Amino acid sequence: MTQSDEATAEAPNTESADTAWAESLREVMCKVISTLPDHATLGELIEAARSNSAMAPVLEIFTVQELIDTAKKRPKPSAKPKEAEIQYDEEGNPIMDLDAGPTVIRRRADVPDGDLRVLRVLAERGAQREIDLSNNASLTSEQLRLLVRHLRSKGFVHVEGSGSKRRLKITRHGSSYLRKNS
Repeated sequence: MTQSDEATAEAPNTESADTAWAESLREVMCKVISTLPDHATLGELIEAARSNSAMAPVLEIFTVQELIDTAKKRPKPSAKPKEAEIQYDEEGNPIMDLDAGPTVIRRRADVPDGDLRVLRVLAERGAQREIDLSNNASLTSEQLRLLVRHLRSKGFVHVEGSGSKRRLKITRHGSSYLRKNS
């Protein structure tokens, strides 16, 4: 193989490497743009890219219009974090929003049919103490406590009495909910 043949054979490899490198720079820049804070401007991004020797070549790949279009496509920041995102305090404990209402309470009970189970037992057997209700509904006392809090917030159960005479009773609203969902 002659020197000119070797040069010709290397040219496509160099060109494909340059193309791959350019594409990877393009992807990096798109990711950077998508994570920019709301107050950042495109001018600030370009200035930062120019001052960084590794990112400066990306400005030769993008046209101004492509940069503008990429910036327009970035996701809008949400006012509150997504439910799937768990936030932790400084000690590493998950932060729970207890003011979020019944959905948080319901989720923590971790019993998919717990509401209906408790309402069925109350509808079939009448007013019951919590200990009897947890046994009849096959729930732990903690699960029942959380479910009862949820059901009370919805107006499905009512608490009568106090202390050892405290009993839970299904309301009309709870009975109609049970009929609709059974």
